Amino acid sequence: MTATVEHIKKEIHSLAPDEARELFQELRRDFSLTEDDQADEEASIEAEWDAEIDARVQEIENGTVQLLTAEESERRSDAVFAKLGIQRPVYTP
Repeated sequence: MTATVEHIKKEIHSLAPDEARELFQELRRDFSLTEDDQADEEASIEAEWDAEIDARVQEIENGTVQLLTAEESERRSDAVFAKLGIQRPVYTP
């Protein structure tokens, strides 16, 4: 990055949260993407997700990853929430 960009970043970090939020909103409005840009970006993101899914399926089929049972996944999730001291939300259909 240029020295100018580094200077701007430093200045942004010195802003109050409300000032920073206002600045980001204004920048988003000023530099909004065109519909074509958005479509290209969405297609790119979709392609990246497709590649990620293909890679994960390949890992499963090759046996290079170990799958968890639902019970083990729940147990591990419960342990993470407990460690963080967060009450885990309970889904009730």
